[in-house]
Amino acid sequence: MLSVIRGEDWKRVRSIVTPTFTTGKIKRMLGIFKECTGTLMDNLNALVKEGKPVDLKRMYGTFAMDVIASSAFSTKIDSHNDPENKFVQMAKTVFNQELGFKLILFLVAPKLIKLLGVGVFATEASAFFKDMTLKIIEERKRTGQKRNDFLQLLMDTAKEISDEQKGESAEKEKGDIASNYELTDVEQQIFRTVTSKKLSLDELVAQSVIFFVAGYDTTASTLSFATYLLALNQDIQDRLRGEVDAALEENNASSCFPCF
Repeated sequence: MLSVIRGEDWKRVRSIVTPTFTTGKIKRMLGIFKECTGTLMDNLNALVKEGKPVDLKRMYGTFAMDVIASSAFSTKIDSHNDPENKFVQMAKTVFNQELGFKLILFLVAPKLIKLLGVGVFATEASAFFKDMTLKIIEERKRTGQKRNDFLQLLMDTAKEISDEQKGESAEKEKGDIASNYELTDVEQQIFRTVTSKKLSLDELVAQSVIFFVAGYDTTASTLSFATYLLALNQDIQDRLRGEVDAALEENNASSCFPCF
């Protein structure tokens, strides 16, 4: 994960991950955010019509999971209505496990934990997300499909870097993941772990998993607290709604990225 690696590895991974968060590339994922927001509103409206109380922390938690699953792993889910989904179950395994000593060791001495062969997260969950990422890459290679998500942005960034380094050659490393799966040039750029700005499969999966670890509970808690404060301050809520409506009208509600 970018938060714990050091030195040249940190520079290499950061040089690929950072460009995926530019304004232009985040804009490409706006459709994913809007689709997940639509699912959230449908679920909220259903509860309101039935006159049932709403557990906003849980509701926002399922929303955060839907967004991250779709943007980081190209997986469309409705975790509110389908809590038994395999993806949801594996994600909960990551969230709910007691990390304790393993996490401390991972943060303080990542090389030691690698030497000991101990995983920070549950083996089943790690294998699930790794296998899913590889299958997505293989499917996109087979169909030529592209999707505006985090994985595609990483692939595009790798291609841009590859284009910049055109003409340079690098000897294939023994056991190269790309050669095992006969991937395209762009995919090889992602998976090889030789020189320059490249990502291994484990590093690619790690960047997506950190989306969950860093973004799930923080997003749910922030939205819950913001909603609570707005409920207590009706005048501020009305003012906010007015500003949002005006911004949407000014910038075209169907293409509202400038509002942000």
